[in-house]
Amino acid sequence: MAKPEHYLLQPASYPMHTEIGLRYSDLDVNRHLNNVKLIDILQDGRGYLHRASGMVEATAEFTIVVANLNVQFLGEGFYGVPVVCHTGLRSLGTTSQTIVQLATQAGRPIAYAETVMVTMLGGKPAPHPHGYREQMEPWLIRR
Repeated sequence: MAKPEHYLLQPASYPMHTEIGLRYSDLDVNRHLNNVKLIDILQDGRGYLHRASGMVEATAEFTIVVANLNVQFLGEGFYGVPVVCHTGLRSLGTTSQTIVQLATQAGRPIAYAETVMVTMLGGKPAPHPHGYREQMEPWLIRR
């Protein structure tokens, strides 16, 4: 993945900002935030976006799944300071959407992630439900 464009490293570009506290168990042996735990934090941030946007209507037949996840680790994270997960939609296609996230700690970028999610119906990619695009437009990031 190429280095993120400048606006993607600016917290003000994102419509959602979620503060997530760290646990001591989130640290690695060097007392830095473990990269796997940071991916968990990004997942929590996506979950907050899903709930806030109303994107929670999954059933056995209809769901939205992660098709691709790319993370760039931009700096070290440390215990004692919460991580702020800035989250928004970068694009919204017919069957997929790309969620982008910037994780910061004390104002410093520590990770950038892009997650492609696909709408599934009966186990196959399907167009988003009626009205979904309008529901999600307020969550698009700003340039």
